[in-house]
Amino acid sequence: MVIASGNVELVQNGRIVKADKIAYNLGTDKVRATGNVVLTEVDGTTYFADDVELTQDMKNGFVEGLQILLADGSRFAASEGTRTEGTKIILKQASYTPCEPCKEDPSRPPVWQLRAKEVTHDKTDKMISYRNAWFEFAGVPLLYTPYFAHPDGTEKQKSGFLPPSAGLDSELGANYQQKYYWAVAPDKDVTVGALVATDVNPVGMAEYRQRFENAEIMVGGSATYSDRTDSVAGQSRYVDDEARGHFYGEGLWNMDEKWRSGFKAEVASDDQYMRQYNFSSDDVLENEIYVERFDDRDYFVTRAMGFQDIRVSDRRMDQPMILPETYASFYGSPNGMLGGRWDAEISALGLMRDGNGQDMTRGSLDLGWERRFITGFGLVNKLDLNARGDIYNIQDRDDLLPQSEHDNNVTRGFAQANWETSYPFAKRFESAQMVVAPVVSFTAGTNIDYDADEIPNEDSQDITLDALNLFEPNRFPGYDRIEDRNRVTYGMRTGLYGDNGYRGEVFLGQSRRLEASDNPFQEGSGLSDKKSDYVGQISAYLGENFDLDYRFQLENDNFSSQRHELDSHLHWDRLNLGLSYFYANALEGTDLDQKREQIQPSMRFRFYEDWYALGAVTYDFGEFEGLRHAYYGIEYEGQCLTFSGIVQRSLTDERTGDSSSELLFRIGLKNLGEFQTSGIGLDGGDDSSSEDDDYTYSNDL
Repeated sequence: MVIASGNVELVQNGRIVKADKIAYNLGTDKVRATGNVVLTEVDGTTYFADDVELTQDMKNGFVEGLQILLADGSRFAASEGTRTEGTKIILKQASYTPCEPCKEDPSRPPVWQLRAKEVTHDKTDKMISYRNAWFEFAGVPLLYTPYFAHPDGTEKQKSGFLPPSAGLDSELGANYQQKYYWAVAPDKDVTVGALVATDVNPVGMAEYRQRFENAEIMVGGSATYSDRTDSVAGQSRYVDDEARGHFYGEGLWNMDEKWRSGFKAEVASDDQYMRQYNFSSDDVLENEIYVERFDDRDYFVTRAMGFQDIRVSDRRMDQPMILPETYASFYGSPNGMLGGRWDAEISALGLMRDGNGQDMTRGSLDLGWERRFITGFGLVNKLDLNARGDIYNIQDRDDLLPQSEHDNNVTRGFAQANWETSYPFAKRFESAQMVVAPVVSFTAGTNIDYDADEIPNEDSQDITLDALNLFEPNRFPGYDRIEDRNRVTYGMRTGLYGDNGYRGEVFLGQSRRLEASDNPFQEGSGLSDKKSDYVGQISAYLGENFDLDYRFQLENDNFSSQRHELDSHLHWDRLNLGLSYFYANALEGTDLDQKREQIQPSMRFRFYEDWYALGAVTYDFGEFEGLRHAYYGIEYEGQCLTFSGIVQRSLTDERTGDSSSELLFRIGLKNLGEFQTSGIGLDGGDDSSSEDDDYTYSNDL
C-alpha cells in the first residue's frame, strides 16, 4: 500500500488523477482518492468528485459526489457513479446540461437541464440514456419521460429518430411529421418518415445519400393516395383519390481532374402536390443532366434540361425541353497573339416544345481578340475585335405566326470592333485616395438586316441596362439578338477609397447610336432611341456599419424613372436595418410587358442580452398590388438554447388579394437537436405558399 498526501498526482495509461490524498494498493491494483478529486481521461473528459475508488488500471470504479466535464463543455452531476468495462458510466440522481454556469452566480440553475433517476453514458455506443427523466427550464420542471436517449456529441453520424415537427393549416389540418435517420455506414445513410394529418391521407417519405471516393448521390421522394381539386380552364374540378407523390435527386461524379458530370431531378405527380404538402413553393421544377470539362483557361459543358411548370394560373407556360445545350470557351495566353489574347466560343442549342409549339435549333461560333495597354502619358485602353456566325433551324413557326412566310433555316454573320479608353486622375489625401476616371468607347459593327420574325427571340427578352453592362459590345443578354452598327458610349467614374477599407463610388453614363434606323431594341429597354437612357450607380461601404448599392436608369429626355435597384444595410449598436427596392418599367413586346415594382424593408433589434425582435415586409406595387409576404417575431440565441416565434402572412392568390397567416415555433437545444412546427394556421385561409408568387425573401441580417 502506497499512501500520498497533499497536492498528489497519479498518471497511469494516459489517465491523470489529482487529489488531496491518494492510496494505491499494489496487490489489488486499487486506487482510492479523496478530497478535491480530479480525474482526466485520455479524450479530455474530466471528472470532479469527493471520493473515488478505481480498479483495473483506473478503467473501472465507484465515485461519490460526482461532476463530469465532457470534452465539448457539457456537464454531468450525480450523487454517485459507477464505471464498468472501462467505457460505461452509470450515474444515480443525475443531471445533464451543455449550458455554461452563470458567471455571476454559479449556483443558479442552468438555462435548461435534464434530471433523471439514472443516467447511463455508453462510450462504446456513444449514447446517453435517461430513465425517469424531467426536462427543466431555469430550474422549473416542464416535461417528463420514462425513457430518453441522445448521442453524446462525439460522433458525427448516429442512427435514431429525428426531432419531430407539428402544425395546423387549412390544407392538411392538424399534422405531425416524424423521421428516422439510419446511419448505414460512414459513406451512406437513409432517412425515412411519415406525415399524418387530420384532413388528408398519410404521406410516406424516404431519402438515400451516399458519398463515393470521387462521386456523391442523393435521391428521395414521397408518396400518398389522396384526392385533390384541379383547375381546368379556370374552373375547379374535384379529382378522386389517386396515387400522388414526388421524386427528387442530385448527383455529382468527378471523373478525373478535368472532367465531371452530374444530374438534378425533381418531378411531381400534379401541379398542387408540392405546395399542398409543404415540400416546395417553387413555380417550376428543373431537371438536368450535364457533363463539363475544366482545362486551364478552357471550359466545356453539354447538358439536357427539362422543366415542369406547376403554377395553377394563367401564367403557367408550356416549358420547352433543352436537348441539348452545348457551350465551349477557349482562351489563348496573355500577350500570346499580337500583344493581346485570342478567344473562341462555340455554342449550340436544341429547344423543343410539345405539340405544335415552336422548336428551334441554333449553332454559334464567336472568334475574338483583345488587347489591353497603357500609353506613356497614362491613357488606359482596351481593344476588342470579334466575328460571329449563327445558324438557326425553326420548326412549327407558322402555328405561331400564320400570316408570315419564312424559311425554316436562317444564317447570320456579324463582325464588330470596340475600343474603350479612359484617363484616370488620382489625388492622395491623408488617409484616402480619390480617383476620377472619364471613360469613352467607340463601337463599330456590321449591319444586320433585321426582320424580327426571322429569328425567334427566346433568350434576349429581359434587357437590363445598367452601369455594369453599359460598355459591353453587345448588351443583349443572349444569342438571339445582336446589337449591330455603330455607337459611342461615354461616362464618368469617381471613387474615394479609404486606407481602412471604406469606399464610396459614383458612376454616370450614356451611349449614342450613330444611325437612327433599324434599332434592334424594343420600347422600354432604354436603348430603343438614338440616345440611350442615362444609367448610374452609387455605392458605399463603411465596414460592418453600412453598405449601399443603388443603380438607376433615367429616360434620356425628361429624366423620368425607368429602373431603380436599391440594396442597403445599416448596423448601429443593437439595431440592424435592411432595405431592398426594385422598379422596372414595362418592356413592350416581351413577357415583361407590365411594370414591376417591389419594396422589402427588414429589421432585427437586440432588445435585451440575447433576445432579438425581427420583422420584414415584401410589398408589390406591380400589376396586382398588395402584400406578398410579411413576418415579425422574436428570437433568442443563447450558448445552449435557441428559440424563435414568428408570425408570418403570405399572399395565396395575387388576383384576389387573399392571404393567410401562420405561427411558426423553433426551439434548438444543444446536443439534443432542433424542434419546430411546420406552421400553425391563424385563420381559415390557405397558408401554403403563393402559387403565383415569383418573389422569395432572404434575411441577410
